[in-house]
Amino acid sequence: MTSSEARGAARGPVAITGIGAVTAVGASAAQTATSIRAGIRRVVEKPLSGTGGDPGEEGGVYLASSAEGLAAALGSARPCDLALAAAREALWDAGLYEPRDVDAAYRRVAVEVFLALPADDAPWADRGAPVTFRDGAIAARLFDPRGTKVVPYPGGHASGLIALEAAVARLLAGEADVALVGGLDDLLSGAAVTELNRRSKLRTDRAPGGLIPGEGSAFVVLERLDGAARRGATAVATIAGTGRGQEAVPLDGTEPSRGEGASRALGAVLAAAGPDARITDVYTDLNGERNRDLEWALVETRVLSPLPAGWRRHVPASVVGDLGAAMAPLLLVLAAGGVRGGRGAALVCAASDAGERAAVALASARPVAKG
Repeated sequence: MTSSEARGAARGPVAITGIGAVTAVGASAAQTATSIRAGIRRVVEKPLSGTGGDPGEEGGVYLASSAEGLAAALGSARPCDLALAAAREALWDAGLYEPRDVDAAYRRVAVEVFLALPADDAPWADRGAPVTFRDGAIAARLFDPRGTKVVPYPGGHASGLIALEAAVARLLAGEADVALVGGLDDLLSGAAVTELNRRSKLRTDRAPGGLIPGEGSAFVVLERLDGAARRGATAVATIAGTGRGQEAVPLDGTEPSRGEGASRALGAVLAAAGPDARITDVYTDLNGERNRDLEWALVETRVLSPLPAGWRRHVPASVVGDLGAAMAPLLLVLAAGGVRGGRGAALVCAASDAGERAAVALASARPVAKG
């Protein structure tokens, strides 16, 4: 194991102090989590012919999980607006945003934003998304623009966890006081649907083994525990460990994944969290693609046997659809919400098509009683 492939960092006192999410099944983190637990889905059929792709002579349809029904509540269902809504909720949950306190908005601390994005070579990637997000957040007075910057982390699924690891490092080094980690993607755009269909990754009436694209966003607020305590904030969950790995075989390649990168990432997390972590829940980015399922089967057997009996695996994409670069931030929101709700520690893991694998362990800010 090399330091560039897997890191047991994040042992320091860094906590999630706020969570926010907007998906097709909820306009908030709580609504989304409740809908996922209830199995509520907003999956609809859409015609491939309207995407600019090649649906074939007989047309065709694909399945999508759309947040269009939330447009009336949020004012817009555009990707950046969904991201701003999720970021606003996370900052409010952390006690860093108060809509009525407009005049005091610019007296808040500066926020460093770590924004997960689709891979740079994705045809639907918006290179201007970080600037659009920052301008929208400043216009909405979500945080003090002085000293605030948005750092992009392109790469798809795993980029949200990689962004979190970078944010933790900044906080532990004292280079930032508040970090906002989230994701912004647009898998329902015509360019995304066309490309996913071309690569046989889209679930259509002809290809039942593909993914269901969804739209939405999620964010978490990170702070050092001492700083949060000084302002009277309550930790949602603490960061117990992070891990990284690189898989040599692409997820959509011709050869099956050997699961080596994911095994290194998860192994590093479990080592950092320690033997007393008592992980009860594992949140994955599995989305219906066969190669992801095959890799997970290898990794689960190889690495997760030390987990306590009765641990549960969660697959939110089966309800909200695949959110692309926003998938890992949503997993973090759901995992942190579970920890705050009294469950044990949680493990979050994600895999990008190009080979990046990442994992994060979350724990309660209070010791969990041993049973």
